[in-house]
Amino acid sequence: MSLTPAGRPEARTELVRAAGAGPTDSMEEPELLRGTCPACEVAIGATHADECDVAECLATGRKRMWCRAQLDAAGHDCGQATWTGEWPAHRECKEFRWHVRWDATAQRWERCAPDVEGSGPDLTRLYRQARWDAGRRRWVQRQAVLFARVVRGDQATTEELTMVAHRWCTEEGIEVVGSHVGTRGWREAVADVDDGLAELVVVPSVERLGFGKQVFERIDAVRRAGGDVAGPGLRIDAEGRVVAGSTSES
Repeated sequence: MSLTPAGRPEARTELVRAAGAGPTDSMEEPELLRGTCPACEVAIGATHADECDVAECLATGRKRMWCRAQLDAAGHDCGQATWTGEWPAHRECKEFRWHVRWDATAQRWERCAPDVEGSGPDLTRLYRQARWDAGRRRWVQRQAVLFARVVRGDQATTEELTMVAHRWCTEEGIEVVGSHVGTRGWREAVADVDDGLAELVVVPSVERLGFGKQVFERIDAVRRAGGDVAGPGLRIDAEGRVVAGSTSES
């Protein structure tokens, strides 16, 4: 048996080795329960075998074999997942409408709706864009509130930029639960994060977050509330410094 860098058994499937799951594990319909696990063949309600390629990690939601392949996996407890009759994460992909199909002409996976013939769940997107809720044992879409600082005399521009932020959220698979504008709106945005209603404050540009040191104060306020700031072209490092972001509103 091959071993991973962490000294654990290597996953048997190419898809699991490549990305913790490929674009799809199976084309089976989520509504159809399968009596036994397709990998370790345990029945519904039974615990997966240790070497099972299908079993999910209860801590991260990813494939258990993927977790074990990581160099920093020492001491990581994946828990004892049971076979539910459904492929892990497939139902959420269909719910979020995150499917892919192979484009033979372009020779690549293309995003599509779940009802497209020959499509399968886009697990790669799910792992990158959604959040695992360990308590509910399911993936959930990240939630965000939009914010834009008002610049005197440009109300129309503010509305247009808010629409840009909303479109970005849609592309990223983030659910928008509210929108705030101006100084009072900023306080409400932070309160939404602090209350657990959202985990992101999405802004259309750095300029619309604040000016001068206010930008960093606002990033810090959101992070102290337990969330983060994001947006189109905006990248912030672990220390709260803006390392990439739009500097133009054109």
